[in-house]
Amino acid sequence: MKHILRTLIAIAASAAVCSAQNPIYLPQVADGVQAGGIAWRTIIAVTNPAATGSTAASGTVTFTQDNGTAFNVSFTDVFGQPVGSGNTIPFQVSGAQTRLYVSAATAALNTGSATVTSDLPVAAAAIFQEESSTTGNVIAAAGVPPATPLTRQAIIFYERGGSDTGVAIANPNTANAAISLQLLTTDGVAALPPASITLAGNRHTARFVSQLFPNSRGLFGTMQITSSVPLATTALYFNGNGTFATVPVIPLASLTNPAIEWLVQRPWLNPITSLAKLVAFGREVFQGIRLPEVPSAIGFQQSASKQSVSVPRGGLGDTEWLNRLSARSAIRRL
Repeated sequence: MKHILRTLIAIAASAAVCSAQNPIYLPQVADGVQAGGIAWRTIIAVTNPAATGSTAASGTVTFTQDNGTAFNVSFTDVFGQPVGSGNTIPFQVSGAQTRLYVSAATAALNTGSATVTSDLPVAAAAIFQEESSTTGNVIAAAGVPPATPLTRQAIIFYERGGSDTGVAIANPNTANAAISLQLLTTDGVAALPPASITLAGNRHTARFVSQLFPNSRGLFGTMQITSSVPLATTALYFNGNGTFATVPVIPLASLTNPAIEWLVQRPWLNPITSLAKLVAFGREVFQGIRLPEVPSAIGFQQSASKQSVSVPRGGLGDTEWLNRLSARSAIRRL
């Protein structure tokens, strides 16, 4: 529990605040046990940022599977008492109070996303946790910050050695999302032809960059995500030993604003310049780690035609994402 609380404190500053007009979206939720003695658990915190003694906020956390249907999952509070039923957790939280909900991780592995709605402003965040299903020992955990739906966004990806980057996308709209994915090198140059996917309304999916771009091994940089409708996105960086960390999502909406010309003339204020410096710094850090190199013969075809990946109506199978992770994991501290 101390581990959970420390992680929640670390991501509290990035927790979004919602009202009845602005729900909070948590693009990645996983719960259940899979082969190999691995269990996945999601912990959700809802807090009322108002002053102590303020009117209680009333709301609901609603869970949805990859295919858009109800995600029925069992949760308990910090005292181990069951909360909610079916795919919802109703809550009431007074000013300065917090509610913590922990998924049971006893059924077969299932995945999806969550939406938090409330009659008064609240903040919410989550932890995505991997643990031993026999001992309960935590193998790895990472904060899953709430996501603002955007039509233009990017993540930093790293596809070298045994590492891989996973991206989870939730479409909170009723309309289908036509999504274009583009890998850029640290110099801002297209590394591979773009890939395109279609995600139906109210659906969720998660894939590794290596699945979306089979020729991406050995690359690192940013992946731009452009969509016809706003999408809620989160990303996770996976090491070959099973540990993982959250990757920040970078809004790119400002690129369509005429004010970009003003920023170009003032590079010290330009967020794009800052992003380039961040990526360059990350490259130096990763090189310092001395991760195993992918043989230089493994490259990509610059002349390849545009890749198209059609997402079936039932989603891309987020459990496959987790199954692949555990299959490659070298951790056996069970």
